[in-house]
Amino acid sequence: MTSYIKNAAMITLLIFFPPFGWLFMHKYSTFDRRTNIVLAVACCAFFIYANISAGNVENIFGSTKGFEQTLSPEDFRERYNLAAQRLAPNLNLKLDEPFAVDEKIFRHEFTPKLTLEGTVDDGKIIALKIFAAPENQDESFKTINVLGLLIAALNPELDAEDRGEVLRDLRMLKNVAAEDNYDWTTTRGHVKYSVHAVDGKVTFTAALNQ
Repeated sequence: MTSYIKNAAMITLLIFFPPFGWLFMHKYSTFDRRTNIVLAVACCAFFIYANISAGNVENIFGSTKGFEQTLSPEDFRERYNLAAQRLAPNLNLKLDEPFAVDEKIFRHEFTPKLTLEGTVDDGKIIALKIFAAPENQDESFKTINVLGLLIAALNPELDAEDRGEVLRDLRMLKNVAAEDNYDWTTTRGHVKYSVHAVDGKVTFTAALNQ
């Protein structure tokens, strides 16, 4: 491999795949140390600038979204509705009306047996709860979908498999209408998820993990 080809390959990797570029530079660079440092900094700066301009900040630094940023009720409603539109467009599970916050609490009733409740402090949500008492398979299916959309809204970096893992950790992928009593907890990012069930009545909680 000629010096010209080595240098061209190194610069290309530095621009588009910095970690590989650094390794290539360490092994094959024909430049002196000072030149290598200048090239690495310039190419890395270009890589970051290009991704920020394209809106790909998450690809560089990881997800910057999540409950840890704290959400207002309206922020959450928008995130939830985006998840509902993307993941369950035919299930009619959107939150169409803005929340009315009453003494730091807001509620939304999906059905008489499926209710969302949020706790607000200083305009920001600190906890969300789903109260469910499913009595048949259809009600259980709707409950699971609402829980999945809640997780997608609070941890948008999780894919379908990861969201399913949260539900499995909470034993929610079995029949939630069963007459079981249990408490389970799991954490993703800065969100602590827990489920409490007594005689088929399920309380699912998502809270900021301090």
